[in-house]
Amino acid sequence: MVEIKNPYSRNRLSLKEKFDRKITDFIVPYIKKIPLDENWKVKSKFVPRVLESAIINVKGWEREKNSTSEIPRDIHLDLLSVYVAEYIPIENVNKLNKGLKKLIKSYPAGLQYGTAEQVDEFCNEVKQSIHGGRWSNFGYLDLTKEDSVSDFVKYIQIQGTHLSSSSIILQFVITPSDEFTNEYNKLIKSDIKVGHSFNFKLKSFLKFWGGKRLSYDIVKNQMLEDLIVELKWRTLKEISKFFPLYFTKNKLIPPGIEVYKLNQTSCVFKNVENEKRSSFWNAIGMDSYSPFSDISKDGYWQLFTEGREPYLIDSSLKVTCNSIIKREPMYHSLDFQIVDMLQEFAELLLPIIVMREYAVDTSKKIAIQQNKTFSSIKKERPKYQKLINIRYELERNLQILKRFKNEIGDDYFNRIKSQIKKLAEFEPSNPSYSYNRTSASEMIVDNTKYIVDKTFEHSQNFAKIIDDSVKLLEIKTNDSLRRRSFWLSIITFVLSLAATIFAGFSLFYQLSDKNQNKIMSLFSPIIDLWQYFF
Repeated sequence: MVEIKNPYSRNRLSLKEKFDRKITDFIVPYIKKIPLDENWKVKSKFVPRVLESAIINVKGWEREKNSTSEIPRDIHLDLLSVYVAEYIPIENVNKLNKGLKKLIKSYPAGLQYGTAEQVDEFCNEVKQSIHGGRWSNFGYLDLTKEDSVSDFVKYIQIQGTHLSSSSIILQFVITPSDEFTNEYNKLIKSDIKVGHSFNFKLKSFLKFWGGKRLSYDIVKNQMLEDLIVELKWRTLKEISKFFPLYFTKNKLIPPGIEVYKLNQTSCVFKNVENEKRSSFWNAIGMDSYSPFSDISKDGYWQLFTEGREPYLIDSSLKVTCNSIIKREPMYHSLDFQIVDMLQEFAELLLPIIVMREYAVDTSKKIAIQQNKTFSSIKKERPKYQKLINIRYELERNLQILKRFKNEIGDDYFNRIKSQIKKLAEFEPSNPSYSYNRTSASEMIVDNTKYIVDKTFEHSQNFAKIIDDSVKLLEIKTNDSLRRRSFWLSIITFVLSLAATIFAGFSLFYQLSDKNQNKIMSLFSPIIDLWQYFF
């Protein structure tokens, strides 16, 4: 059994939700023993009403058992590989050069010659060019002897590209271990019946337990997702020991593409009588009726993309290839051929998904900062230094987004859409539900450009609000300082005058009587004039 250790999956549920599930799992077997009459009423008068509503919830959960997420007969689905992308800013290119060579040396996969020279050549070209470059292949890693990942990964192929003048994309093609694929396939084939729980609240604990439920399909999809996320996390956590990876360092799930081989010898459109309704494809995230799924015109390839909220946490795409595809003699196996044939598609789409994931994360950070800023501005006495800190944090978060915005133009996105369309000729699996018959792959590209543009535009407006607020605070502060300085000058003058008078009197009384009389005679006209008027 694979132990899930990654923080993303472990934090999927709150502590309260985990507590609710454990208590629910413990008490449900006892609740089922409560006898009911034909009207679903508790027969015994001594059973609390809270248990009466609880048994009704449990009966409702059992109705879902009329469907099954078990794999249908005559269908075989095998996970072949996982493409994962990471982002490296150009300022880390020297760390990449040194770390990548050390990584390949630490985990060599057979005889590989010239790898260090390829890494040096790639990094030197990146440092000497302001334009993007082609993809480079850095060879394979054998991780079968690394204890932390040996149960998950067999080997990894590493590739990289100079996306723009200041951005590097690394692509890791992960071949899962036999242990991992067996565990994953076992879950794919199984019928999951867990995930329901009561929502216990202290105030209404003795009156009503509200039921919380996720469909069994969603729960199975989450469990499969947890295994893929665990595979990514363990792999990139090991690699990040050698050089920094943006998504891994910032505790974000790196985007990827899961590659599957599909063997479907029959297609059942109508359920057999007395047979459970199958929800298999929906439970594994491959529902072809979704508007966000594509199929190639030759019928060999199919692409599936799902949203993460509110149930899923990963952004991986799923691509299946029909096993009836013709085997080419240059490949030692059909599995290897399928993974290799998808490489060009991954090289086109993964950088797009990297930009999208960064823009989405940045938009969340901006939203949080915006709420803090507006709350601060609304206060009677906003803190100048706090606004300055927020402005600095905003600018720091926008550095990479500005690179995408300024260095990658509309031509790039249009070119990617055109190349993807030519490469696999994807079209919507279900055109009647698609928007303007636009394929999901094209929608991903368009959506990425939209998110980058809108996040950048909103960030600039937000930055202007902060700057304007800082200017107003400066004006207010300057005016306050001017008034304070004016009164401070008056007070200083009065105190100085008083000090002078005091010093004069002190000096006066230290003089002899003769000298005092002389001074008094000098000021006698002034004293007489003062007494005359006052």
